[in-house]
Amino acid sequence: MQMLRAEMRGERYSKTEHRRGLAPQLDDRSDGSIEFKHANISAALVHLGCPYIDGYKPRGNYQRLLLDGIEGYLTKHPGLLEELWQSPLFDSPVQEPRVANWDGLFVDPPEPRPLPADAKPWTMRRLRKVDFVRRDAENRRLGELGERLVVLAERQRLQQAGRDDLAERVEWVAHDWGDGAGFDVLSFDARDESERMIEVKTTRLGQCFPFYLTSNEVRCSEANADHYRLYRVFQFDKRPRIFVVEGALTAKLQLEPTTFRAVV
Repeated sequence: MQMLRAEMRGERYSKTEHRRGLAPQLDDRSDGSIEFKHANISAALVHLGCPYIDGYKPRGNYQRLLLDGIEGYLTKHPGLLEELWQSPLFDSPVQEPRVANWDGLFVDPPEPRPLPADAKPWTMRRLRKVDFVRRDAENRRLGELGERLVVLAERQRLQQAGRDDLAERVEWVAHDWGDGAGFDVLSFDARDESERMIEVKTTRLGQCFPFYLTSNEVRCSEANADHYRLYRVFQFDKRPRIFVVEGALTAKLQLEPTTFRAVV
């Protein structure tokens, strides 16, 4: 949590020094074992909808006891979530990044990290007052700049494939039509000219940070599975990169219902 505070404030810290300080308290466990446990902590924080340390890529297969430990820590340190909530990564103005290498923009998606079968993260009392995922989603400037980045990336991709004609036809649907289409950008496959219906989700945080989807977006992905793409833009302020999820989102993502519309 000390390292997470520093990262969210944009301060420097040393993972190596932290690990060396921990080792004597952990019966001199190996460096690899300590690193793996920190990656487990990142996975637990992801499932709780909290920021995590980017240098510790989330790794699943952790026990529910880890979630209990995090809840205990948050209970003893009630101001931590509010401190993270007000950190620069959430609270400072979003700046449009400069992309020096368009070829390095796209990366592989992360591996799935299933939640422990007996875990009930929604019961954690300390998380009821904050919703980091929703705050990320409601940052309109962040969302618009992420969509703009994808529009530019798609035009660049098509131009590099020698399809200037298709690059000129790329449309910023959410900007020109509105948000109700179920996707944000209309692009094309450079080989067969088929449409790509791209939904963009942008975060200033890491690759594995959760995000919200609307029911309209999910239904659109199911109805247009052969053409639908989700572009997850992450680390937007630092070095933006994108991973792509293709097809129906219900088949590719772990979807957890958060809100239902009720009719009496």
